[in-house]
Amino acid sequence: MTDKQEFRGLDYAQPFELMVGTWTGHSITYDAKGKYLFTGPSILYIHWHEPGEVLHYLQKDLGNLDELEFNLDDDDKVWIGDIIKTRNFELKVSGKSCRGKGGGVAVKGVESTPGTYLFHLNFPHGNYYNNQFFPNPNERHIIGPFVPTGKTDAKYVVSQTFSRISYDVPEKLLKED
Repeated sequence: MTDKQEFRGLDYAQPFELMVGTWTGHSITYDAKGKYLFTGPSILYIHWHEPGEVLHYLQKDLGNLDELEFNLDDDDKVWIGDIIKTRNFELKVSGKSCRGKGGGVAVKGVESTPGTYLFHLNFPHGNYYNNQFFPNPNERHIIGPFVPTGKTDAKYVVSQTFSRISYDVPEKLLKED
């Protein structure tokens, strides 16, 4: 690789560039004591709407959530219905930080070191704080607590693993911007 770490046309020295592409993966949710609750697959599309300035983020969670509700109390069902769905927003990038809103979520993020990002996602029912790191250019790991609104302690821990399946995003999604 070169000094700028260019790979497949992406400049990984540019903050947030490493995220571009189509990803597939899964989320595993645990309660605050580490008890496994459920796993949900998802697909993630990220591309530059305006190169270096506006990043478009679209995540679609897959699977039948009705089958999962039998293990959860009423508060958890509200959380599941609010959090696990399509997330579609744009992030305005400024140097190593970003912020954005859309689809019921407000997002703030920062690149702390190359390939490591910290995000705060504010949903109507709480806050998801996560750390994202890339062990290699085509794999990303995300982990962090979900803290319900009005609480100070985490109720859940969400761990996600994604693999890049393409450096491109399907044309039909690009036309929807």
